[in-house]
Amino acid sequence: MDRMKFRECKALLFDFGGTIDAEGEHWLDRFFALYEDGGLDFQQQEIKRAFYHADAVCHADPGVPSIGLRPLVSRHVRSQFEALNFQDPRKQEGLADRFCDRAEQVFFHRVSLFAHLSTRFRVGVVSNFFGNLRIVLEDAGLAQSVEVMIDSGCVGFSKPDPRIFQLALEQLRLRPEHAVFIGDSYERDMMPSTELGLKTIWLKGPNPRVPEHAIPVDAVITQLSELEVLVR
Repeated sequence: MDRMKFRECKALLFDFGGTIDAEGEHWLDRFFALYEDGGLDFQQQEIKRAFYHADAVCHADPGVPSIGLRPLVSRHVRSQFEALNFQDPRKQEGLADRFCDRAEQVFFHRVSLFAHLSTRFRVGVVSNFFGNLRIVLEDAGLAQSVEVMIDSGCVGFSKPDPRIFQLALEQLRLRPEHAVFIGDSYERDMMPSTELGLKTIWLKGPNPRVPEHAIPVDAVITQLSELEVLVR
């Protein structure tokens, strides 16, 4: 990895889902695994349909912006089960708990990482979320290390729309070349931020999806902790 690419870096901007709460695993992929591990016999296409239905339900729910991760995931899974026409409160609760247990384990390690990075860089989070990103980051113990939080559910546009990245830069009062975007989605994170002029670091997870006409990124990592060496 060429660390010289990041020598003018003043800010680190992070995606949330799949990047801060996991090592490059999209929420949908994690639900695929949870359904299988829980012995829930649904095809992935059915789960995908139910997942995006639940996304829409949570985005439309006026109560979601005031809740944390566990109640959000509980509502999300309940909506998934409704879309699947499946009723089993015990399995519903267990699936949501396992999802959140794993995320909270990751948060535990992220707290020290973000605290360390924030002593050297300005830190921001830019996420397609549900209006409650700040609450989730506060509950995770990460908010004190994050200067800028851009939540698509609050600003009215989402990645890959370049405006959401530009808004973070405006709030930091930085030019694109002085910021690095770190995310797990090649299409929603890497491509638009590269086109805007940011440096890019792709957190490559176990099920990477690369667009046919992908733009090269500046670095690839498989664990977020690798940042400490890459941008030092």
